[in-house]
Amino acid sequence: MPGTSELVDIPVTASLTCRKIRSLEAGSVYAWETAEGDTGNILIDPGGSVARPCTLEGIALGDMFLDKNVGNVENPASDPKIRRAFLIAASVIFQEGERQGLLPDKITRTYW
Repeated sequence: MPGTSELVDIPVTASLTCRKIRSLEAGSVYAWETAEGDTGNILIDPGGSVARPCTLEGIALGDMFLDKNVGNVENPASDPKIRRAFLIAASVIFQEGERQGLLPDKITRTYW
């Protein structure tokens, strides 16, 4: 029908669990998982300010990264689902690190 917008199915609530699985010279590797079954890994640099998607071994995947001091995602992934999941996981880790004063070992968050 002309003039109507398409409805998008967005979950009302979701949850995210992150846990530190490895500490390396390059930083801390976190595995994350959503209640919907999406998973990934993020490398947080030793200074606790730069996040990159990575493998379980801490090897960066692609060029996307987030520097919390700048607040922008650089070289964002073209897939919006990957970009969104990365942003949520990185933000949760950074926020909890600021709250505790150090990077946490495990985090669980529910969000809308």
